[in-house]
Amino acid sequence: MSKEDNSDELDAQEQQRIEADTDDLPSSSKSSFRSIAIRVNAAPTPSTRAKLAAPTSTSLQTYDPLGSQQRQLVKQGPSCQDPNGPAETSKGKVGQVEQNVTFDDVAFDTNRKLFQKSGIALAPDDRGSVIAKDRGHYRPVVNLFSLDGGQAKRQRLEQLNAQQPLLVEGSDDEAIYGIWGPPTAHERHQELEAITDVAAGKPLLPEQLAERAFLEEKARRKGLLSEETTTAQQQDRLVERKMSHLLPPRLEGEEATPIEPSTKFHGAADFDYKGLPWTAPPAGVRPILFGDVDHHRCYVPKKCVHRFTGHTKGVQRIRLFPGTGHLLLSAGIEGKCKVWSIEQKQCMRTYIGHSAAVRDVQFNNDGTKFLSASFDRFLRLWDTESGQVLQTFTNRRVPYVVQFYPKDNNFFVVGCSDNKIVTYDATTAEITQEYNHHLAPVNTITFCEDATKMVTSSDDKKILIWEWDIGVPIKYISDPTMHSIPVITKHPSDLYFVGQSLDNQIVVYQAQDRFALQRKKRFVGHQIAGYACDIAISPDGKFVLSGDGDGKIYFWDWRSHKLLQKYRAHDNGPAIGCVWHPIEPSVVFSCGWDGVIKMWSNT
Repeated sequence: MSKEDNSDELDAQEQQRIEADTDDLPSSSKSSFRSIAIRVNAAPTPSTRAKLAAPTSTSLQTYDPLGSQQRQLVKQGPSCQDPNGPAETSKGKVGQVEQNVTFDDVAFDTNRKLFQKSGIALAPDDRGSVIAKDRGHYRPVVNLFSLDGGQAKRQRLEQLNAQQPLLVEGSDDEAIYGIWGPPTAHERHQELEAITDVAAGKPLLPEQLAERAFLEEKARRKGLLSEETTTAQQQDRLVERKMSHLLPPRLEGEEATPIEPSTKFHGAADFDYKGLPWTAPPAGVRPILFGDVDHHRCYVPKKCVHRFTGHTKGVQRIRLFPGTGHLLLSAGIEGKCKVWSIEQKQCMRTYIGHSAAVRDVQFNNDGTKFLSASFDRFLRLWDTESGQVLQTFTNRRVPYVVQFYPKDNNFFVVGCSDNKIVTYDATTAEITQEYNHHLAPVNTITFCEDATKMVTSSDDKKILIWEWDIGVPIKYISDPTMHSIPVITKHPSDLYFVGQSLDNQIVVYQAQDRFALQRKKRFVGHQIAGYACDIAISPDGKFVLSGDGDGKIYFWDWRSHKLLQKYRAHDNGPAIGCVWHPIEPSVVFSCGWDGVIKMWSNT
């Protein structure tokens, strides 16, 4: 037999082995694999045989993917072989690939494209292995010319997968997540409805009692409160977070209950020889009606005629007794309130009931009671004559302004630091109405149109008009050029109200109908930016009085808006408060942060 006949017979046998080994592969890949295998196992040509013939060399020609050239690799050192592949040394088994086989460019490109398309390709090595990719992971190398083509190994893997049970039976979530899966709806419901041992009345174990005692002792050493007041204080800070730099701090452990009230009488006797209390107005004194210019013409005072001293710190607000003005009520920054007699020019009674500065005070409509609002977040209703506390109110917010309802002494309104206005019932200490449309702490509350409407201003640079006892405003007054108005005072004619604008001017609005801004009527010349300086208007409505941030008081003419007079009134701070006597035509009172109350008059 010739050499050519032997070659043809070997090719036929090789072809049969390739067909037998690729039966289990996809039909789309059979033709490609057979052509590649024939190319790889084909007998070398004479030219190639001449290049590869090396009697003593064990070199292997491999394809270099980074270059288009071939290089000779000499085996040196310990050999590194694939543990999943066949042994390096041949034992004459079927499927052994001869060494010195060239994996040319065409075969490599074909396998690369086939691998990208189907995930299965011939490996570029000297063993004729197959590489398969399944869901992004490489399968173990399977010999292309093995007797079963890897079918037995695949069957064993499928059997193992079929025998492996689900992670958890009976729950879809748990089947996916295993033991770390989220609780089911049934488990969540059971957890919510579960009754603890403490709720069921079961006694705690000694270990649990010891742990609780240890935690309480640890909290006590750190100075933390274990009472409900801690939660309430945290809520206060959360609500007032935007104004925290302006409010007094609430320290850990600060008492959430008001201090014990006390009072001290400084007069000669509680009753006079007629049996009248010391709060009774002098004989012959009667209120003056607006428009009675024949008997009550006002003038600008010329000098300070008396100084009321007694407050150890500054004085924040002063109020005159309604109608007659024979008593003067003052609110001190040291937390005390005092009532002064204008006729006797002395302090009659001191009211001690706050642990922080008193922000505002207000007589009721007949003067028998008054309210004090403090930075300790408490309001107290006092009896003017006896000095007894009739009621204490709090909503755990700082009260900025208080005002009695003009038609009923049993109701009063409070503007708070949480941007709300609340109405209290003085008899039951309950909140009966809430007005919540401001975006910043409320500064002023003024009643107009026969107490049917209420005007409020806030740090949000808005003025809101409300119907009494209706929690929705009926009118918004807001303009991009507006500034905050911390003080509003009504004109004696009830036709206008004036506001202390923080751009160093006093603005005027209508107190009825459209509540329109009177652009031609404004008063300037003082410096009050940053201070809530009070405004007072003479009983006849001809003069406007205001303090300023430098401790001065200013007088303007209502009709011409002309600045008439200014005096140096107080030191070490602003002239924060001022009032005009309702009966005496030229008597004015002012207070400041120097702790002095001054009385101004013509005589």
